[in-house]
Amino acid sequence: MAIISIVGTSGVGKSFLIKQLSAIECLPAFFEGEEGTIPKNILENVFSNADPSKRYNWFINHYKKILSNAKKVSDLGLDCYTDCSELSARAILAAENADINFTLPKSNQLVLLIASKEKLQKLIKLRNRNSEKSEKAIIRSLKIQDQFIELAKKESFLIIDRSKLDFLQEEDLKFVLKKIKEKKNL
Repeated sequence: MAIISIVGTSGVGKSFLIKQLSAIECLPAFFEGEEGTIPKNILENVFSNADPSKRYNWFINHYKKILSNAKKVSDLGLDCYTDCSELSARAILAAENADINFTLPKSNQLVLLIASKEKLQKLIKLRNRNSEKSEKAIIRSLKIQDQFIELAKKESFLIIDRSKLDFLQEEDLKFVLKKIKEKKNL
């Protein structure tokens, strides 16, 4: 069955959307991590001048573990959701001008969530994470989103602009689910 990776920049609502969709469909979900589950020194490294290679390696290994677990579930015959993919790592590395070779297990279906600057600012403010309290967080998120969009031009996957979508609204969730299923059946 399919590993459905819903990806996008920080704050766009990937994890929240996956929680909603996996609950609606009674499917397992695997998450990159919320603040508090990612080691503090890794989070602090995002906006410091420290060498980012330790952070890159941590996230690549973390993504590998998540995607490997998702593959095990998929191999058992269940669709599952995750909020990371090889594309996630590539977008972040490209935004930070890092050149690292790696390979991660593949997702069967990629869904890219994007949002306007205003929507990202609102969503990031709402989740109130310590690591995202500065304007640097918004700038970084937008830069990573630009990289996702550039990578999307080279591959065929679903892009959903959630600028006007509210993932607490049933009609918006049904819209997203319909788009995912349509793309899956192509």
